[in-house]
Amino acid sequence: MKLSPFTKAVLNNFSTINNSMVFNEGNEIRVMPENKTILAEAIVTDSFPQTFGIYDVRQLMGVESLAKDPDLLFKEKYMEVKDGKNTLKYFFTDPSRIVTPTKRITITSSEATFELPVATIKSLHKTSQVLSVEDLLITKQEGELELTVLDKSNPTSHSCSFEVEGKSSSGFKVYLKIPNLKLIEDDYTVALSSKGVALFTAKSNPVKYYIAIESDSSFE
Repeated sequence: MKLSPFTKAVLNNFSTINNSMVFNEGNEIRVMPENKTILAEAIVTDSFPQTFGIYDVRQLMGVESLAKDPDLLFKEKYMEVKDGKNTLKYFFTDPSRIVTPTKRITITSSEATFELPVATIKSLHKTSQVLSVEDLLITKQEGELELTVLDKSNPTSHSCSFEVEGKSSSGFKVYLKIPNLKLIEDDYTVALSSKGVALFTAKSNPVKYYIAIESDSSFE
């Protein structure tokens, strides 16, 4: 089995959410951190032949990169990374020792939706770093949806706002943590639900992120 560039991109991205993962038989990869604030799902182009756990996905990707033309062969307790006549043995981890999603999240309706271009996502992260703040406020201002980077605990916090295209059925004030926006590079459609979750759906790739809304958010 040879990993496709998209599968590698997903694994590199998902490892920033949780570096330990359970891979189930098939072509879907799901991951969540220990605090369960994010659930990420992707349908990749490769199909895994069995269920197994990897304790350090970033290390595995580093191992895979050592080979010029790596081919993964799956055994009961380990995989072999073959490169011509060279073979590297990499052992699995017991899946029961890894925090992994066991349930599905279903959003049947949302109070607001908006488009989030990749350029805006990059600007949000850069602004957060420059201002040394981590909060993202999403509101409806004079009929327009607005994203504001700020420190919500500081009334005199520096802030920066971005207008986005979208629609909402009511007024709302939603807070997210910018460090939770661990998104693979893409444009997204975002749905905000009063159930306490924001769904980020990639436009070009079969990837979704369910990100927890902060408890001090409100919907009218």
